[in-house]
Amino acid sequence: MSRTWRLALSALLPALVAVGCSDWLTGNKLTNDPNNPTVAARSNLLVGIETGQTVLQTGDLARLFSMWMQQMAGTDRQYVSLGVYTYDEDAFSPDWTAIYAGGGLIDIRALEQSALATGDTIYAGVAYVLEGFTMGTATGIWGDIPYSQAVSDSLKPKLDSQQTVYATVQAKLDTAIAFLACTSKTCVGPGSEDVWYGGGAQQWTALAHTLKARYYLDVSQRIPSAYDSAFAETTLGIADTSGNLNSYQSDIPQEQNIWYQFIVKQRQGYISAGKFLVDLMTASKDPRLAQYFQPITVSNADTIVGAPPNTAGNFSSLNPATRGAPGFRQPMVTFAENQLIRAEAALRKSAPDQAAADAAYNAERTSYGLPTATGVTLPTIINEKYVALFQNGIVVWNDYKRTCLPAITPFQRPIPERLLYPLSAERNANPNVPPPAQQPALNWANPTACT
Repeated sequence: MSRTWRLALSALLPALVAVGCSDWLTGNKLTNDPNNPTVAARSNLLVGIETGQTVLQTGDLARLFSMWMQQMAGTDRQYVSLGVYTYDEDAFSPDWTAIYAGGGLIDIRALEQSALATGDTIYAGVAYVLEGFTMGTATGIWGDIPYSQAVSDSLKPKLDSQQTVYATVQAKLDTAIAFLACTSKTCVGPGSEDVWYGGGAQQWTALAHTLKARYYLDVSQRIPSAYDSAFAETTLGIADTSGNLNSYQSDIPQEQNIWYQFIVKQRQGYISAGKFLVDLMTASKDPRLAQYFQPITVSNADTIVGAPPNTAGNFSSLNPATRGAPGFRQPMVTFAENQLIRAEAALRKSAPDQAAADAAYNAERTSYGLPTATGVTLPTIINEKYVALFQNGIVVWNDYKRTCLPAITPFQRPIPERLLYPLSAERNANPNVPPPAQQPALNWANPTACT
């Protein structure tokens, strides 16, 4: 009998405890730690993603490729070596991590899912544009990358081919454009939490079209019809300078221009004006030169002096009142790029159109108050793009890999056409990533090296 009671009591006790404690120490601030949220608000995700994109697009990689393309030059310590293509396998691990981790693909997918769960396809469209922007940038740099298995249960994601990644990016941007067209009451979209466009669906749509045009150009060596596609996309792309995608910066220390933070606050003298760009703009009397760089005194005269690769010393730096100002908002995708993509595509599409090339080139030049021209050629267009997209080193480097223009002279050996996969951020943990000696020198999209 006593054993039976003991069993009964042991079975009943948890139920009594559960009933008795059902309301014990419960409530929002008792059971949920306000300092350790498990789900980020949509607005927080968006701001974090846009901040991460700003670092990716205007930080280490922008400086590196600006030096390789001789818009800038490394002029002190390790930046002298970086400027002439010498870097270790782990030099850009943080940038790789930014593509996937906090502020990258993981957060972008969370934002997409959150928006679609409430039927807000405008918000989802913004997230899809951000995914296309992020992964299109990544594949242009590294080629084959984890994507289809990147945000999944797989601890060893496969490398998707660059061809597949670009195709997937185009599909993502198509979906974004469709989502952004939503007119239902559930399609609200972001408002002021969108620090780039303030939630403007039309601006995000135009951005998506210009990004599609950018990535069509990237694959044009492999797919000649991509020029026709790029030309068509520019018709719906960024239509004037008010639609430019610029980073969000301010004079507040936590929001300052990354170039300013590096050049003024952290590494003075490490990076300076590049001689090739300075000489090119000086020869054409381009007034943008004074907006880009600050003169130095040489032989009792103030002049803008650019550094050749692998040269330490005192050379011009960014103009502290404009491009080097703490609150300067760096252009990332612009009307100028859209028009110069259109000009190049017009010359190289299946039915070349010189008049359309001239019109697009002149629209870009007019936006800067510069003289126009007729009969523009590919070198003319790429040189103009090289100047107009100053500090947007990723795009300029991709243009060079495709066209071998502008006609810069590499330092002692060809300019690298892809980066090594980072050791600590990926290769150590993922056996699908080959060691450096087994990695290709060229990505699929650029099968012929520039010499």
